[in-house]
Amino acid sequence: MLPKYHIIIGLIASIAIYLIFNLTIFQVSIIFLSSFLIDADHYLLYIFRKKDFSLINSIKYFKERRRRWLSMRPEKRKYHKRAIFIFHGIEFWFLLSVLASYINLIWFVLLGIFIHMILDYIDLIYVNDSLYTKLSQLYVYQTNKRKKNFL
Repeated sequence: MLPKYHIIIGLIASIAIYLIFNLTIFQVSIIFLSSFLIDADHYLLYIFRKKDFSLINSIKYFKERRRRWLSMRPEKRKYHKRAIFIFHGIEFWFLLSVLASYINLIWFVLLGIFIHMILDYIDLIYVNDSLYTKLSQLYVYQTNKRKKNFL
């Protein structure tokens, strides 16, 4: 899903949470920011792969990558490696959950990530893609073995 949709829906969800629950503006801001800043792992991956710090180039790269990925039939996609997005897996969420038991504000980060991931799962279902790619990054790493690079 494109970042603009994460921002718009994250904002709507954050406002709804603010209106329904007794949270501070600061807490709701954390929810909102984490609902789309989780995608910083895309930018980090771009920097690692391309050795380029341009955010604009990163956005273009991932838009083109998504366009090419979706132009492939779903049965062909399974032969290509998936990108590993370190913030999009249960491993990272588990670490945050442990930290949240010591730092209460991290629960709001997890709520923002939950909003983000719901949107990602809806998008994966919509484009007929595998949900596992956004569930466990260790599993993605394991299943990438013996597959072809993509793009």
